[in-house]
Amino acid sequence: MKTLTAALILGALAILGLIPARAAEAPQTPLEPLRRPVASSTTSTTTLPPTPTRSELERSDGQSCPGWIELARQVGWPEEELPMVGAVTYFESRCLLDVRGDRSVSWTAFQIHTKSWCRPNRYYPDGYLQSLRIVKTCDDLLDPATAARAALAIWQYGGWKQWTTWQKASTTLGQ
Repeated sequence: MKTLTAALILGALAILGLIPARAAEAPQTPLEPLRRPVASSTTSTTTLPPTPTRSELERSDGQSCPGWIELARQVGWPEEELPMVGAVTYFESRCLLDVRGDRSVSWTAFQIHTKSWCRPNRYYPDGYLQSLRIVKTCDDLLDPATAARAALAIWQYGGWKQWTTWQKASTTLGQ
């Protein structure tokens, strides 16, 4: 009982930002769920480009993944971050769609650490990405667009430092 009470108190303090939470245990403060803009039905319609195919996603171009860049653009990544998306996905996974690294804990081309971001933890009992309604289960990350949205939410939380390859990727971009 004491352990449960202590965990609840620490969780509440972390959510309020009164004590730090480690990134490996997901963020302290929930972000708003990402929403795709809806085209107005009275004035015009927006046609989204088709989602890149598996072969387009897994094609590399030097030290970048152009298919993942295009998909990231479609799900709302800032334009100025797209070159880094390409470089990070290259260095994390060599552009592969359904690669599982870190002993099957990090998934997709973005190598999203499932224990940190989509599994229950002391700060998010259902998981961080679930709290944002990006995924229902970690298996949802196997959809490329969902993986790109999840990576965007993680980047919005903590920037590129959430990926171990960010420094190597940034050197290829001259940053």
